[in-house]
Amino acid sequence: MSDSRLRGQLPVRNRVRGVFFVAPYPLSRITGIGRFVRDLRQALQSEGIWSHVAYPAGDSTAEPPSDTGISLRWQKFQSLELGLKTVASVIRYRSRFQVLHAQQAHLQCFLAILVASVLGKPSVLTLHVWPPIAGGWLHKAAHGAIARLSLRFATRSVAVSPFVRDVSESSRFGIIENGVDTDFFQYSPGGRVTIRANLGLGDDTVFVFAGRWTTSKGLDVLLKAAESDELGRRRFKLMLLGEPTPDEPGFIERSTRNIPHLSSVVRVGPVFDNLAEYLSAGDVFVAPSRYEGMPLAVLEAMAVGLPVLASDIPVHRLLVERSGVGWIFPSGDPDGMAKAMAQIIDRGIPRQWAEQSRAAIIRHNNLRAMVSQYAAAYNEILGVAQPGLPIARSST
Repeated sequence: MSDSRLRGQLPVRNRVRGVFFVAPYPLSRITGIGRFVRDLRQALQSEGIWSHVAYPAGDSTAEPPSDTGISLRWQKFQSLELGLKTVASVIRYRSRFQVLHAQQAHLQCFLAILVASVLGKPSVLTLHVWPPIAGGWLHKAAHGAIARLSLRFATRSVAVSPFVRDVSESSRFGIIENGVDTDFFQYSPGGRVTIRANLGLGDDTVFVFAGRWTTSKGLDVLLKAAESDELGRRRFKLMLLGEPTPDEPGFIERSTRNIPHLSSVVRVGPVFDNLAEYLSAGDVFVAPSRYEGMPLAVLEAMAVGLPVLASDIPVHRLLVERSGVGWIFPSGDPDGMAKAMAQIIDRGIPRQWAEQSRAAIIRHNNLRAMVSQYAAAYNEILGVAQPGLPIARSST
């Protein structure tokens, strides 16, 4: 994303001068939160606004060279270690930032918000999703308490969709939908030809999955659908972009073991700078997730012009219905997904859908609009809001 495309997005007067971001996941890991933080931070930096991110260290070769993630050494209670080290960083940089921006209701974020309030710094808490909480009642109770306290002490709470807001049962949320850079994410005819040739995709219908290779993203459902007799006689390819997660070792190997024609599954791995070209090489984006807030992967694919075959969860229904483009199948149902894929292969894709898909993202999920709304929120909690600047928009 070039700085020139981002200039002029923030309010001209009374701008925030420094933002401290808090993220509970490594920036090198393929997550929507990581991309959200990187995009928003780059937009602020292009306007000369200082920023810093406190996040757990991951693969240092894939993280921004200007940052240093927090190394975690404790064998147990790593969330507490991350939180305490984040607090130390908040105190260290207290003279450089005016607003703290935390992601998710996590122990790290709560401690940072609490210390920021003691230091007289306002905070924004963005809730990206409410994932199911594994473990016993004590773990769930602790997580619930941290979530409530995070919401209580944050100056402003923002949900990325009405569905995230509604799960919280709180009226304190504004809504700012995630946005993507539609200048970067656009159809690449040359990229399509090159990548399809390099990967040997031929003329087959190509279904693209992008994200973490995990059951929470529904990749197991997609791979079971590929085993179905429904698709056995049809020509198609699954292009898998992303990476496995450490908490599900061997997942992809186990899940592809029974696919009759393993050559139909093309494992690409993590893709960053040329992601738009890889998306352009596909025909349909598949989103089988079991839960989402406002999935950046889906927004990026739609900006390139791909229609979406998505699980029947609220945010997917919103995106498909709002754009008038795509297909829905019952969440967690590989047979239903296989039938939908077979129909797509047999019937083809309406020509106008590429334009409709992209137009919906430009209208509702443009990065420039998202950045402007967060900048307005920062200024508002600093007491320097300008008349007419929206704090959040509702998508209902």
